[in-house]
Amino acid sequence: MDEKIGSKIDSASLARMGIRTVLGSVLHNRIVQGVAALLVITSIVGGVFFFWQEARTPIFHDTATLLTIRYPIAVVRAGITDDDKRAKIIFRATESGIEAATPFLITARYEDGLRKISSMLRYDILDILTDNVDKLFPGQYPKFEKIDEKRYSLNGKKAAEIVFSYLSPVGEEVKQRFVIVMRDEDMAMYMTAQAKEKDFESLNKKYFENIISSLRFRLK
Repeated sequence: MDEKIGSKIDSASLARMGIRTVLGSVLHNRIVQGVAALLVITSIVGGVFFFWQEARTPIFHDTATLLTIRYPIAVVRAGITDDDKRAKIIFRATESGIEAATPFLITARYEDGLRKISSMLRYDILDILTDNVDKLFPGQYPKFEKIDEKRYSLNGKKAAEIVFSYLSPVGEEVKQRFVIVMRDEDMAMYMTAQAKEKDFESLNKKYFENIISSLRFRLK
C-alpha cells in the first residue's frame, strides 16, 4: 500500500517537474524571441535614424577640386563672390538664425601648381606651406598669437593645423583653426574655422570639428 502511495507521489513529482520544464522552456523561448525582436526593432529604428540624419546633412561637392564637405543643416552656406573666386575660395559657411548670438565663419580655398614650387626648392611642400604661415600670418593678423600646431592624417591625406588668436578690426579677440590638407603633391586645400574667442570652444565641439573631419576628395 505504501509502495503504491510512494509510486503515485513519485509519478506526481515527475509530472510536476515535467510541467515546470516545459513551462520554463516556453518562457525562455518567449524571452529570447522578445529580446531578438527588440534588437531587430532597435536596429531598424537606428538605421532609419541614421539615414534620416544623413538626409538632413547637406554635402558640398566641388567638381574642379573634387572636394566634398559635409555640414549640419543648422549651418548656412554663403554665396561666393567674384573676389572669392579669384582668391580660389570655393566654400563659405556661417551661422544660421539658431546661432545668431554666436557668429562664426568657415571657408575653404585651394592652391594648385605646388609641385613646381616643391621641385624648385627641393623641400617638402607641406613644410613650405606651414613655414609660410609662420612668416605671413603675424603681418596679416593684428596681435597674432600661435596657440597650437600639429601634423596628422585627415581621411588618408597629409594635413597640418595651426590654431591661433588675433584681434579683429573692431577690437574683438578671435580664435581660428587653420587647416592645410594636401590633396596631392600639386594641390592643397586651406580650411579655416573661426569665431570670437569666448564662443570658439563650444562652436568647435558643435560644428567645426565635424565639418573639418568630413573633408574628403572624391575620385573622378
